[in-house]
Amino acid sequence: MSDLNRFSSRRQRLDHETNKELLMKHLAANPDTGAPLAELCQVLPAQSTSSVQRLLRELRAERRAILRGSRRGARWFPASIPSQDSEGV
Repeated sequence: MSDLNRFSSRRQRLDHETNKELLMKHLAANPDTGAPLAELCQVLPAQSTSSVQRLLRELRAERRAILRGSRRGARWFPASIPSQDSEGV
């Protein structure tokens, strides 16, 4: 494998992880109401809907996000909400 291919693969993986973190950041900003898929697609406008769905499935498999509801009424939530009481201690 050439250095260029190795760098490209590493960059794609970083972008993949960055996209997951952007989705998690949005979910954490809306812990009470969650976010529908359409809203999460707006967070990553360069990604297709199926790509965003794949990222969300990975987050769910990692137990970082949960899906409540089904079909068009489904909403994604962060799996755990950090306690604000522990901040600044």
